[in-house]
Amino acid sequence: MKKKVSMAVGGFDTGGGAGIESDIKAMESVGVHGVGAITAITSQNTLGIREILPVSPKFLASQLSAILEDFDVRTVKTGMILDADQMKVVSDLLYHKPMVVDPVIYAKDGTKLIGDLDAFKSILLTKARVVTPNVPEAEALSGEKIRSVEDSRRAAKKIHETYSVPLVVVKGGHLQGEEVVDVVYDGSSYLVLKFPRIEQRHTHGTGSVFASLMAALMAKGLDEYRALERASSLIKDAIYSGLEIGKGVGPVDPMARLEIEAMKYRVFEEMREFADFVERRENFHRLIPEVQSNLAHGVTPNYVRGLQDIATFRGRIIKRWDGRVVVGLPPVFGYPTHTARLLLSIIQKGETADTLMNIRYDSTLVGIFRKIGYDVVEVDRTKEPPHGEGKTMGWLVEYVYSEYGRIPNVIYDRGAVGKEAMIRFWTSSIQEMMDSLDSLLKEWKP
Repeated sequence: MKKKVSMAVGGFDTGGGAGIESDIKAMESVGVHGVGAITAITSQNTLGIREILPVSPKFLASQLSAILEDFDVRTVKTGMILDADQMKVVSDLLYHKPMVVDPVIYAKDGTKLIGDLDAFKSILLTKARVVTPNVPEAEALSGEKIRSVEDSRRAAKKIHETYSVPLVVVKGGHLQGEEVVDVVYDGSSYLVLKFPRIEQRHTHGTGSVFASLMAALMAKGLDEYRALERASSLIKDAIYSGLEIGKGVGPVDPMARLEIEAMKYRVFEEMREFADFVERRENFHRLIPEVQSNLAHGVTPNYVRGLQDIATFRGRIIKRWDGRVVVGLPPVFGYPTHTARLLLSIIQKGETADTLMNIRYDSTLVGIFRKIGYDVVEVDRTKEPPHGEGKTMGWLVEYVYSEYGRIPNVIYDRGAVGKEAMIRFWTSSIQEMMDSLDSLLKEWKP
């Protein structure tokens, strides 16, 4: 199998949060083979940097030469390059490669990582195809104070004009506001990208991963703007899935999108197995209410961001007139069904809910749930206030949580005017769901 190759040049992070480790992970996550040349070995963890050991310019040149002699390197991403001698080596050997420069001036803990900023500007920045500074870095490169999006526009233009960088991306995460606003300038026009701010403490390596994704996507043949658009989407997943490791600020997860896609495939296959289970079980039709049933099944709960990560059956689980049960395949992600909304609301309360189903209400079934060890509560649907379509499941979770301080596995109601009585229950795996349904069918003798 052949793959495109992209090179990362930067430091080695002993905590695995940034540096060429995260660069190569990011490149591999989009199907590009990542190679790396180390400029320094750092002694660091999630709490900060303790020590930096630079490699000699001669050894850096040896690494770069070894890579270039053997690999068809399509693009380069640079990170921490400490001094003018290292910068000259990189410039001399890689000037002919499209280079995405992440100007790593300061570490997350404030440690200064570029000893000679003027050399960086004159030697390396002038060779960049793309530069991706955050606000403090853009201030250092442009000399402009940045307090607003308009300031970011001025800084981007000044960096472009001063150093002839074809594409400048000033990332706006450090600015205040509910949205993160990135400003892109190419010498003729601005592009302003707006994203909802993700409340996340663990953001170490964000800039490193973003620049690496851009370089890798450019290596695959995407132009700078298409690579930027795709990298911006992928970095949101990486930030959202920030890793709670260590005692300090953890890293973003550069593999997040790949992991989510793999989980979705698993969900799809497990739901097909569940459909086979349902259609083969004798008397399963007895569990299905008049409004029919559906199953909601999601990716691992801490990766769930919204309905796009939860699947339900397109055609529900239907009881036929002759007692047969038919599952309306295929499973689809993102459908705003009652079961999907309820599962999402439960996950958002911090529960490890993976799978949820609605079945008919019967007092005997409630008793069996208690007998097999489930936490069971009743909800009075007559207390539900009037609200718009799609709000019932959110209200159900908020009501239960306010009343009991938890979200039990089994929530049932006896119905109300125009509302069928129902049992809704969630489990931490689809296998547990099938085992529980088996127990209900064995114990229930209507």
